[in-house]
Amino acid sequence: CQGKHWKQGHRLECPRKVVVSRDKREHALCALDGTLAKPKKVGFPPSQFPPYLGLANRELPQILFPYRDFLKFFSCNISKVPCGLINCGNSCYANVVLQCLASTRPLAAYLLHGMHQEACEREGWCFMCELEDHVQKAFNNQMPFSPIKILSRLRSIGNSLGYGRQEDAHEFMRLAVDCMQKICLDEAGGETTLDARTQETTLIQHIFGGYLQSQVVCCQCQQRSNLYENMLDLSVGIQGNVESLEDALKQFTSPEWLDGDNKYRCDRCNAYVRAKKRLSVHEAPNILTIALKRFQGGKFGKINKKVTFPEELDMVPYMSGTVDTPPAYELYAVVVHVDMLNASYFGHYVCYVRAGNGAWFKVDDSKVSRRWKF
Repeated sequence: CQGKHWKQGHRLECPRKVVVSRDKREHALCALDGTLAKPKKVGFPPSQFPPYLGLANRELPQILFPYRDFLKFFSCNISKVPCGLINCGNSCYANVVLQCLASTRPLAAYLLHGMHQEACEREGWCFMCELEDHVQKAFNNQMPFSPIKILSRLRSIGNSLGYGRQEDAHEFMRLAVDCMQKICLDEAGGETTLDARTQETTLIQHIFGGYLQSQVVCCQCQQRSNLYENMLDLSVGIQGNVESLEDALKQFTSPEWLDGDNKYRCDRCNAYVRAKKRLSVHEAPNILTIALKRFQGGKFGKINKKVTFPEELDMVPYMSGTVDTPPAYELYAVVVHVDMLNASYFGHYVCYVRAGNGAWFKVDDSKVSRRWKF
């Protein structure tokens, strides 16, 4: 009983100093084509202490949101046919992201419980409070409704956003997630008052947070240098011979040679040397968001090629090392940009989301239709 209690979350909340080791865990999840993923299995939290911190005496950080509470929301059985959203003027990019967030099980379960507004002390407008009202309305409504209370405060989510303008759905998604993370940190005293480890214990980090690893290997002395970066989503290129998501991930994690004018400065060799650099996923997030880089500069700057993706994704080939349980993801939402003449500066967004019973639905603003197979 003590061992089970420890693994279920006490180890993340105990104020005593302890040495934390990597637990065997399962990654439940999935996500795709510029959207999100659905938890498939539930497991233990990722390591709270990435290797780059180099702490000899590792103390547990302040816990902003208990991981065991996150697991309860992660496991909630909530399912409903999506509720359409009225287009308030070039707002399709926001509508599809709001649909995907409402279909992200741990986030939706948390918001449906009304826990944020209950504890929120933020003065003025709060995106999390408004999103909580939005999700509750989406689950209780049968008829399409307007998300104008969110759209009218876009500047509060991101300074680059403007009401009535065409925007990029992926950019809005990133700004929305960053905004929620900032709200969680502000409630705990602000980003400047919290150490990096504590900042990774918010609900948003539990849902979307992971780690990328950048490894450089010196070809002369074979010294390995690793850098780690927190990630909330993953953007992969699709240029060249990329025909599938797996191809894109393989290209993303392929080694890059540092040579010629781009040689690597090796501390051990004390010289500029030829080296091999590889980017990989070190800690797979619980909810994985992958965006395909279809947009580029120029008047007709969209790469409008077919890129296939599976409903189940195995991330092991793209990880930095072996894991106890392979991170397996199951697709639950996809955002699609519909364009004309391969133009990136205008078009329309629709999304596909899957309900808990496995049924897929196409959501085109206020129109919701059943899709028997995605």
